[in-house]
Amino acid sequence: MYDGIFELTSTCAYCLKKAGKEIDAVFPVYDWKTNKLLGYYCKDHFLKVKIQNLLEEAIEKQVDPVYP
Repeated sequence: MYDGIFELTSTCAYCLKKAGKEIDAVFPVYDWKTNKLLGYYCKDHFLKVKIQNLLEEAIEKQVDPVYP
């Protein structure tokens, strides 16, 4: 839907800065459990999003100990 406006593969999904102009590059972040693409992020937000994804999984396991 917004691919033409934001160029999703070259724009940080967090801060909307474009690679090559405002930032060096964007990196894909995948959900480690489902291998689904979460988005492309600049180096400043890459680890933030990746760690948040892992923390959400850890919290789900603590809340539901029978979690598969």
